[in-house]
Amino acid sequence: MRFVLPHVNLTIRNRILEIEGIPHTYEARDVFSVLQNRPFDFWDTFWESPRSFQELVLAITPRTVGFRYGVRFMTLENRLLMTLIWLRQYPTYSMLSQYFGISVPTVYTIIKKMWVILWEEVARTIVWPDRNTWHRRNGKWPEMPNVLGCIDGTSHEILVPQTEPQEEFYSGHRKFHCIHTQVVIDNEKNICHIHSGFLGHDNDAFAYQQMKRIGPGLDLDFPANGFILADSIYPNTRPLVTPYKANEIARLPRNEKRRKRKFNKLHKKRRIFVEHVIKELKTFRVIGAIYRHTRWELSCIVETCAGLAKRRAEFINNLD
Repeated sequence: MRFVLPHVNLTIRNRILEIEGIPHTYEARDVFSVLQNRPFDFWDTFWESPRSFQELVLAITPRTVGFRYGVRFMTLENRLLMTLIWLRQYPTYSMLSQYFGISVPTVYTIIKKMWVILWEEVARTIVWPDRNTWHRRNGKWPEMPNVLGCIDGTSHEILVPQTEPQEEFYSGHRKFHCIHTQVVIDNEKNICHIHSGFLGHDNDAFAYQQMKRIGPGLDLDFPANGFILADSIYPNTRPLVTPYKANEIARLPRNEKRRKRKFNKLHKKRRIFVEHVIKELKTFRVIGAIYRHTRWELSCIVETCAGLAKRRAEFINNLD
């Protein structure tokens, strides 16, 4: 007589979940109604006040006409709230499914459409200033009166590519697969330009060459007498100003060494502002952690996060 294991014909899922055969119904939760009564937690989590959040909902409402999300009873506020949670905290779809009481495929459908709508609304707020605006920035930094901004690059780690050549995305400096972003700010810490999507094996200097050039008569108009601070990997050509290298300083007379080192200290003191902005951008975990989704969407998601960060800065400035 042969011994037969019990449940041998059942899947592992059915054996673990005793009530798997019972049909499950989802009950969508109104998370927004709960959180809007806790304004500090709302701001701390989403960088939006309940009022500014409602203004954003009104702004994107025309863009949502005609989109079907699978759950008619889930309000636009909760759809936007879910998308902001995904951008800020980057949880899995399964976690969001538990929070909002909807299925994982529905979470996927909502986020897939809502972040694009959000990108169309907030990314357009990041515009390159005109020449008159740049001229008004003159003298903001008294020790460097002609320096109008800073530029720097950052990297976003991605999963190891399975279909494309891996070496194109691998950064030998970072030691992981990534996509690069270039950020330009003015001397008031406003994001003026953001360009993402550069492959991981490219360095910041190459990425800068691929960007729209900054200069008179080109797409990004910039005053001829203005300068932008950059680190030493960038080319030291107008309008960029890079610090002096140690081997350059070593060959100079003593008084020139002091002057160059003093310049490097001032350069570092001011250029750190762009690093602060990048650090703030990476509080959005979707671009600060390992990105797990479609790589070619990442550049637009970076722009979305930059637009939301600018909204936060403007909100705080309007309080002054």
